[in-house]
Amino acid sequence: MPGDFTRADVKAHACSYILLSLLQRMDQKEPGLIGDLLAGAKGDFEASQSQNDLPPPVSMIFQEAIAMLTRASAYKQNTEDRHAALGDTAEE
Repeated sequence: MPGDFTRADVKAHACSYILLSLLQRMDQKEPGLIGDLLAGAKGDFEASQSQNDLPPPVSMIFQEAIAMLTRASAYKQNTEDRHAALGDTAEE
């Protein structure tokens, strides 16, 4: 493996890939799921900011969860835009 990319990094990236794929497929079955999860994560993160006794990793976890959900949402939007541009109304 190149540089400082560890086996744990490989596993984390693989899990991220699988999770994003699952979220996108679930959102196809239940439209709005990703948006609801993103709104919930943002709300929970905002609420957690008022708690002074939380360890620093908690903020980092929320920020990563929000980033992952944002990526899933952006991919979904890009796919929908592509289908609209092609005049394709069929789902993937």
